[in-house]
Parts: sequence; structure tokens; C-alpha cells
Amino acid sequence: MASPQANSESTTPAGPGGSVPEVVLSAVAEVTGDGPHRLSDDFYELGCTSLDAIRVCLRVSREVGVEIAPETLLDSADLAGFATLVAAARDAR
Repeated sequence: MASPQANSESTTPAGPGGSVPEVVLSAVAEVTGDGPHRLSDDFYELGCTSLDAIRVCLRVSREVGVEIAPETLLDSADLAGFATLVAAARDAR
């Protein structure tokens, strides 16, 4: 079952770890050490850095099975936008 924080459009399975939004939110929580976070959260407003983006992208890449560049997260308006790009990259492989 999708978490209440996941929006309705991006709940397709990401692999063993769950939906892409769930994977993104989980990775951000692991890296920041806090949460819960929402898909509407801005990565920078959470106090995250480019090093945090690398860590998040490595975790997401492992779970989803596709390489995600940190710039993808850094250039996203919010975590939902990042999750959408991750899902698109996964679907394109």
C-alpha cells in the first residue's frame, strides 16, 4: 500500500523497495536522519547539500535499478518532481 505521502500518479512499483515516491522519501529520510518528509518538500529547504544529493541518488539508484545523477535531484523543484524523473528513467531502460 502506498504511503499517505505518496501522490496518486507515481505509485508504480520501483522494485523490491516499493513505489518510486516511497523509495525517494525513504532515501531522503535516511540521509537527513529526520522526517517524515512530503513529496512537496524542496530538497534545499530541508537543509540538504550537494553531498546529501549524491547520497540520496546512490540509495535511489540501488533501489530502482537505474543510475540517477545528483543533478536530477538538485534541479528538481520538489521531491515529487524528482520521483517523476526517477520513474521516467526507470521506465525508459
